[in-house]
Amino acid sequence: DQGFDEWNGIPRSSDRAFWPDSNSFTPGSHPDAVFTHVMSSFRGQEPKELEVYDRAKRATIDREITDQAIDFIKRKASTKQPFFAYLPYTQTHEPVDPHPDFNGKTGNGSFADVLAQTDAYVGELLDTIDKLGLKENTIFIFTSDNGREGVPRSFGFTGPWRGSMFSPYEGSLRVPFLIRWPGKIPTKHVSNELFHQIDLFPTLASFIGADIPKDRIIDGVDQSDFLMGKSEKSARESLVIYIGNELFGVKWRNWKLLIKELDEDGHGVKNLAYPKVFNLLVDPKEEVPEFNYLSDTWVDFPLYQVLEDHEASIESDLGTPDP
Repeated sequence: DQGFDEWNGIPRSSDRAFWPDSNSFTPGSHPDAVFTHVMSSFRGQEPKELEVYDRAKRATIDREITDQAIDFIKRKASTKQPFFAYLPYTQTHEPVDPHPDFNGKTGNGSFADVLAQTDAYVGELLDTIDKLGLKENTIFIFTSDNGREGVPRSFGFTGPWRGSMFSPYEGSLRVPFLIRWPGKIPTKHVSNELFHQIDLFPTLASFIGADIPKDRIIDGVDQSDFLMGKSEKSARESLVIYIGNELFGVKWRNWKLLIKELDEDGHGVKNLAYPKVFNLLVDPKEEVPEFNYLSDTWVDFPLYQVLEDHEASIESDLGTPDP
């Protein structure tokens, strides 16, 4: 129970779709090495196992969860009650298998087909909101959880930014974030200010007038004034950088401090005896840390303050209260 009224999807990573079609899969090798199934559940009920998640199902699942989301929105709209729909598409994670309707559509390979497919599905969601007359009263967000995958066979492009998923570099940390709320959030406004996904919780709570719990530390900040155009500046000046449970560094404004890095030849974690500091305005590719740092060592103070404040907040955090 994660707080949703109903749920459809897969319980684990999409790469498990390879297994049923692999001629080297070994049944019985381990109790947990079993085929993944698409699952469905409603609040208070045991999840049901549906079809095996193989390559054929991999190609159609994003179509299916789009249809289910549209059905959910229509049902909730008919009750005249507020609703929250969360739709995390499985693409573009491996295997990149477009729906038959989009397979070969772009002429530029499966990854391009899947991008066109996702664009079309998001368009259907927007059209549904508009046709139901909910456009003016619905907050619609499109974003991602990380940059492109980091394995050699993966696709995607991070522009000038270094790195990929599972790295502490900008190619991992920077993602698109688009938000629509007509009449409340200005249209066609573009910003490069710092914004963290953990800010969504207090921001959405502020939008709808909900109270934030006071019995725990909330790391997110309310960005409602920034998004609504009341402030040109983000409410956030800094963030911390983690991979798993490892603290790799911090960002403050356009500066970045790394106390750890990844081994260039693998995924080993390297502790840095001499931390690296990057000025991301003049070195967005994170290529020459010392070159732009030596004349600005004053930046150590705000950067290390972010690190110290974060570690202090962990020490003072009592942990998640019992549900």
